[in-house]
Amino acid sequence: MTSNLLPDPAISEISPSAVDQKESSTRSQCQCEKSSVKDGDIEEAVSSIISSKFPESMVVERITRHSLQGKVLLQIEVSMPSDMLIQDAMDVAKTAEQEILKANPDIIHVGIQLRLGNPIPQFNHD
Repeated sequence: MTSNLLPDPAISEISPSAVDQKESSTRSQCQCEKSSVKDGDIEEAVSSIISSKFPESMVVERITRHSLQGKVLLQIEVSMPSDMLIQDAMDVAKTAEQEILKANPDIIHVGIQLRLGNPIPQFNHD
C-alpha cells in the first residue's frame, strides 16, 4: 500500500502572515463598504419613504444599518397607533419593507420591528 503525501483535508494549516493579510483585507473591505452607501443617505431615504407613504400609521424610532459584502441590511424600529390591529400593523410594515427595498439596490434586507402605542419620548439636553 502506497502512502499518499497530500495533507489530510480535515487538518488545515494557516500561517500567521496569511491570517494577518486576510484580516487586513477584511478591514479594508469593511471600510470600503462603509463608504459605498452613507448612513445618513439611507436614514434619510427610509424616513422619507415612511413619512410620505405611511404618515398616519408609522413613526420611525431607530434605524440600524448592517453591512455585508457591500450590501446593506436594515433593522427599523417604528411606533404605530395603539388602536391599530396587529394584523393591520404587520401588513403596513410588510408594504413599507417592500417600498424600502425598491428604493435602493444596495439594500438586500429590511426588517421592521413594530411598537404599538405612543412614540418613544425624545429627551433634550438643554
